[in-house]
Amino acid sequence: MADNKQDNLKNINAVPMDRFACGRYRILYPAMNMYNVSKMTISNPGTFRYYGQEWIFTQRICGEKTLKSLLDFKKQYNVKFIIDYDDIVWKALPDYNKCAINWEDNRKGMELYLNDVADKVTCTNEFLKKDLTQFVDESKITVMPNCLDYNRWRFDYYKPADKITFFYAGSPTHYTKGDTGDFSKGLVHYLSNKELNVQGIKPDFLRVKEVYPWVDIDDYPIAFANNALKSKFVIAPLIDNYFNKCKSDLKYIESCAVGRVCLVSDFPDCPYSAVAHEYQKIPLNSTATAINYIVERANDHYDEIIEHQYKVLNERWLKRDKYLQLFS
Repeated sequence: MADNKQDNLKNINAVPMDRFACGRYRILYPAMNMYNVSKMTISNPGTFRYYGQEWIFTQRICGEKTLKSLLDFKKQYNVKFIIDYDDIVWKALPDYNKCAINWEDNRKGMELYLNDVADKVTCTNEFLKKDLTQFVDESKITVMPNCLDYNRWRFDYYKPADKITFFYAGSPTHYTKGDTGDFSKGLVHYLSNKELNVQGIKPDFLRVKEVYPWVDIDDYPIAFANNALKSKFVIAPLIDNYFNKCKSDLKYIESCAVGRVCLVSDFPDCPYSAVAHEYQKIPLNSTATAINYIVERANDHYDEIIEHQYKVLNERWLKRDKYLQLFS
């Protein structure tokens, strides 16, 4: 008797727009997670071809020319699109963010074509969802927070040393030379006489003990764990602006996975506020003295915060069933 199970599988083509963190976390890792239970093809970044697929799962489609071409593609082949957004790239970026993004063209294209191209839209948080409703019907939008692949990010817990030390791994799009970016003045002052290690490019306004190099994103979980485990706290600062309210809480979730308390900024609609323990939050504009009190309190309640983080993490493993529900 023939096995017809394959006939019921969704035919999906995943098209990331880059090979870096955004493309991997938002498109490639979910696609690989669905690979054995769908007719999944994975294309090179930004490469749209028709393979008989029912759905195309892609990301950050914004510009007028690109969206118009995909609308023509959609009409020609009768294919459906799910488009994911994990950043706001249709408004002016903060001055410290030097990404060369033509947000005016992005916005124009989304205003003209996004609702016609996208059958569904996914995004990382509720604040970003609210902003996307100016371009697409709210009923089309599903919040899909960044999740971690269990096979890449499952680490055993190692108790930290007693000494209070810090680790930071962040993109230089969050600060620039001569501008502290997402580091508040109070935090910079507080860290000025503390032991701090950094992964990536060293911020010129911080005194850093050791700088660890960036690695390919597939090697990143182990590198992040190895480097973060040398310190007691991970720091994940943001300042209060529209761009940051649309950001993911990914740095927090990564810290949960490696078992180090993550000290996070706190302000209205901050992406960390909903998930973080109260004792690991640093209110915006806190002085160095206030931050010292917060860190000491977090140190006293370290195990309690770690337990909270693992509870959060258990809800944030990448689950293919949640993604498969989108393609219906």
